[in-house]
Parts: sequence; structure tokens; C-alpha cells
Amino acid sequence: MPFVPEVPLKRLALSITALGLVLAPAFTAAAHASESAEAQFRGCDSGGWCRFRVEPSPPGEEALIRVRPDGVTGFEGSSAATKRDRLNALLASMIHQHKQIRLESLRTLNDGTFAATVIVNGADVAADPQLASSSK
Repeated sequence: MPFVPEVPLKRLALSITALGLVLAPAFTAAAHASESAEAQFRGCDSGGWCRFRVEPSPPGEEALIRVRPDGVTGFEGSSAATKRDRLNALLASMIHQHKQIRLESLRTLNDGTFAATVIVNGADVAADPQLASSSK
């Protein structure tokens, strides 16, 4: 068996660990940013963000991600609470009906949150007539 000094092996191990720490955030963001992902709805807030669980979540990463639904606007002023309530009611109802929720065109935004088209059984949530009318 060839002799390998212990010090270079320790340096190699430390270098690999450091490289992993530097590259891990890029890999975890890329794991969520994809064409499509099945998701579990966990609620929306009046800022226009909805929380979803996307599986599989990378180890050590928060299991819930914040997603701004594409095509749903008008979260300013007095309509924000109405929008939030409608999104919560609509998506919560879908959960109880065992409908499939998918996040299409899921992408990372500059602030580390996400944006996506929220699809329930093939229909875009933004096409809901009540959401569209409360934007006006």
C-alpha cells in the first residue's frame, strides 16, 4: 500500500467541504427552479405570496417555498385582502377535493422567492373570474 501523508488528505477533505458549502445554495435553488413541480398548498398572504411545499426538498432547506402566482395582480390597497381570501378559499377547496396542484414555469426571483403559473387540474388559477374581477 503506498504511503499517503495525512496532512494533504486533511486539506483535501477541507477543500471538498468548503466547495460543497459554496455550491450548495446554487444546487438547491436549481432543484426548485424547473419547468414543473407538483406542490401542496399551505396558504397565501395579502402581499401576493402563496406558500407551497414542493417535494423533494433538499436536506437542510426550508420545506415551504414562497411563490407569487403568475397573472394574479392587484395586491395593493384595499383589494389585497380580497385577493388573499379568494386565493386561500380557491386553493384550499382544491385540496379538499383532492385535486392536483402544479407549479408550471417555476423560477427563482432576485429575492430568493419564486414565481410560477399555478395550475389546478389543468386550469390556471389566474383565470378564476373572481380573481380577475377583483383586479379591476
